[in-house]
Amino acid sequence: MSAQAVVRPERKIPEWKRREVEELSKLISSHRVVAVFKLTGLRANLIHEIRRKLRDIAILRVAKKTLFKIAAERAGKPELAKLVEDFKEPLGFIFSNTSAFKLKIILDKNRIPMHAKAGETADFDVTVPEMNTGLPPGPILSEFGKLGIPTKIEGGQIWIAKDTVVARRGDVISPELASLLARLDIKSVLKGVVIEKAYEDGVILTR
Repeated sequence: MSAQAVVRPERKIPEWKRREVEELSKLISSHRVVAVFKLTGLRANLIHEIRRKLRDIAILRVAKKTLFKIAAERAGKPELAKLVEDFKEPLGFIFSNTSAFKLKIILDKNRIPMHAKAGETADFDVTVPEMNTGLPPGPILSEFGKLGIPTKIEGGQIWIAKDTVVARRGDVISPELASLLARLDIKSVLKGVVIEKAYEDGVILTR
């Protein structure tokens, strides 16, 4: 009995992947700086806002790491694969002709205040100001008490009796404080794009 080779049908590559690789390859070829940042914890509207602020000096793209590696090969820069090899999480990419150092400074200046999640670290001293919370008296009063925030009741609503610092820069935000700050619409962390690695003129730079 003669063995017959099993012929597998050629896997068709989706057109969107072909286009993505082509566009990424062009971006790599036309920019001397390529940087990567983690997408974890970044909301779409935040990325959109940062993209808008950087539009004159950089292009931000979200792409799959495998497609980026293929694009780097096609652009004649296979060493760019080192930018993504240490990360398991999704990544975003920045393409620019501005130095990585200047990009970092610009990105740091354009971080945006956001509500903290439990376990995150306060980026600045957080103060609950003297104000009308608009909240009716109830079980929430005990939450204010636990956090050392003085209150009073006026007109059937809870008022903060005086400005109170509830967290210092570097403090870890507890679940109780995160929940209360969100209800009061007080933001305590700065969110933005943080460059993890960058490729500039043939050199890989890390944080």
